[in-house]
Amino acid sequence: MTKIAADKPGTFALLNGDEAVARGALETAVKVAAAYPGTPSTEILEAIAEVAKQFGIYAEWSINEIVAAEVAVGASMTGVRAIVCMKHVGLNVAADAVMTLAYTGVEGGLVIVVCDDPALHSSQNEQDTRFFAVHSKLPLLDAGSPQEALDMARYAYELSEKLHLPVILRLTTRVAHGKARVKLGALEKIIRRPDFDKNGSKWVMVPSNAIRQHRVLEKRLSEAKLDAETSQFNSLEDNGSEIGIVGSGVGYCYARSVLDTKKFSWLKLGFVHPFPAEMVKAFASKVKKLIVIEELRPYLEENIQRLKLDVTGKAELGLEEIGELTPDRVREAFAKLGLTDKPEAPQQVDLPPRPPALCPGCPHRAFYYALNMVNQSVQCDSDKCVGCDICEYICSFEKEGIFNPLKSRIRAVRIKVINNTAITCKACINAPCVAACPEDALIQSKQTGTVTVDEDKCKGCGWCIESCQYGALTLHPVTHKPLICDTCGGDPKCIPLCPESALSLKGRSDDKIVTGDIGCYTLGVLPPVKAVQSCLCMGAGISQAAGMYHAGVKDKVFSVIGDSTFFHGGMPGLLNIAYNKANVCVVVMDNSVVAMTGHQPTPGSGKTVMGANTKIIQIADIAKAVGIEKVVTVDPYDLEATIAALREITNYDGPSVLISKRPCPLLTEKGPKRQVKDTCNACGVCTKAFGCPAITQTGAHAEIDTTLCNGCGVCETVCPFGAVGRKEK
Repeated sequence: MTKIAADKPGTFALLNGDEAVARGALETAVKVAAAYPGTPSTEILEAIAEVAKQFGIYAEWSINEIVAAEVAVGASMTGVRAIVCMKHVGLNVAADAVMTLAYTGVEGGLVIVVCDDPALHSSQNEQDTRFFAVHSKLPLLDAGSPQEALDMARYAYELSEKLHLPVILRLTTRVAHGKARVKLGALEKIIRRPDFDKNGSKWVMVPSNAIRQHRVLEKRLSEAKLDAETSQFNSLEDNGSEIGIVGSGVGYCYARSVLDTKKFSWLKLGFVHPFPAEMVKAFASKVKKLIVIEELRPYLEENIQRLKLDVTGKAELGLEEIGELTPDRVREAFAKLGLTDKPEAPQQVDLPPRPPALCPGCPHRAFYYALNMVNQSVQCDSDKCVGCDICEYICSFEKEGIFNPLKSRIRAVRIKVINNTAITCKACINAPCVAACPEDALIQSKQTGTVTVDEDKCKGCGWCIESCQYGALTLHPVTHKPLICDTCGGDPKCIPLCPESALSLKGRSDDKIVTGDIGCYTLGVLPPVKAVQSCLCMGAGISQAAGMYHAGVKDKVFSVIGDSTFFHGGMPGLLNIAYNKANVCVVVMDNSVVAMTGHQPTPGSGKTVMGANTKIIQIADIAKAVGIEKVVTVDPYDLEATIAALREITNYDGPSVLISKRPCPLLTEKGPKRQVKDTCNACGVCTKAFGCPAITQTGAHAEIDTTLCNGCGVCETVCPFGAVGRKEK
């Protein structure tokens, strides 16, 4: 039995804020719980689901937040109690339902738990849900500790059923994930027979009904305001001080921790919308100076200013509307007013940076590497090149059957007194040489980027040579046709025979447009892969890609999205590109799980949050059902096949879907460990182009940390010299 299920009222348990909300819902006999995973709110539904069968609760991971809200609303409409949980950006998704829900009202108590993420620990923006409560005209409780989270969850159901309105319960990251000693309440035994009132005028918001319900909403808000004025979560502590401190959430707790509490009077606001104006005015009459402490936007401060009261707020305290509060930041703010000492300067520890990275064995890295390798060219490391010219001889013999550097597609040149390099075609985007040719004799492959010469059309004018900014083209000494590297069909013979390992076959990420989405795969924006170029919100990448295509961009446009995100918000965008014929390739990174938020099941995993077996929804079937004719599934670990599929789709004209299917390596058994052989020549492809965290390069050769190695074996394929193999037992 989990700790949130203990039937021991009056005892204490160590809970974080999310678990405390779950416990509060259990204590009030919640019947239906729905959510979509998103840090920092994920653990609420996970905690409920763990004991759902024991308590007769139905719990589900819905495909997105608006669906979760609508499921909870449907339950509430039958008179039972329901809860829906999401993070702040999820509330944006659910807003369409929630805004009208304020008009229809509810029957059974409905609590909307929203976890804000100040400082963007795992989000793409900062929002303050208190202002959404104003916008939607719904009551909001602002929890400042796990104990308050539990108590507010209990109270929210009573308030919801009293007002016939959903109630928003707001947590922030530190409250949601911080643990504290929480006093448990009694588990209520409420049994309700679900029954739906079929009165359409109550639930159907056509204009005539909605205008009437709007007036009802205003009356309910007036009643809620009276509750706020006397709420147990709004407490006044009069210590006879001339200075009064007003706060909410975790910021209030920080203020009390850094100040001598007896020297100040305090007003803690937990029921913050509707705003308890009369209580604030009563508090203000007892002090000469009001100071407000709150995270993110100045919600309390602005409401107090509307009461024509002078207030010291963010500007005077030097606190921004950006990021989260910390005890040190709060202490520093009060020190500016002379109310406490400045915090001690923290000891600076020179630690190496640890940027986020895709895990060892992550199939997303393999896919991005393949995507970059669609367009390849031979590159030279000038730090290693000694100008030996061997590459020229190898190339001329391979292409012409003779050792003659004048017939080579690669040229060794001296760039400084002691520096050399080798120059060959770089497969430029929209190659200038192709544009410069007056005879249209040069053709650039859309699939590989390589440039070929039509010998029959070429007249040897040399304009292509003049247009190349790299000096990579020369004329054949006999035919006078341009010599252009074609990478030997992807297997250049010059690379393995370079005695200094200065040459390598490298891809590029700037030859295509790649719109991204929210998930682990968003880390594809980071080096070394640097493949992802945009990220807005869940599902947006597909529609952004369509907009770019219809705007007239020349590059092939790919949209990368995860399997859970595809179910969440990608399907409408996919239908849109099929209907409007956008030449976009949607890449679904299918690892069969919601990986970033803790491996929750998806509609493609065959399991529900309660552990029941369910139908596995195939993404390929959905793509075909909405009209996508070109649907390809690849295993990203098979680089050769993945690159071939990408090249084919690059040349495909029309909407397409490529499914990169491979389970998250954290959920699968590890494969055989790999090791670097003595033949490694430190070419750097595995670290500088592929970038697996398990591989490092220290001087003469690369090394694989076997404690990190997942055993995927992709590095074996990546290494151009066969210097990686299975570790011997």
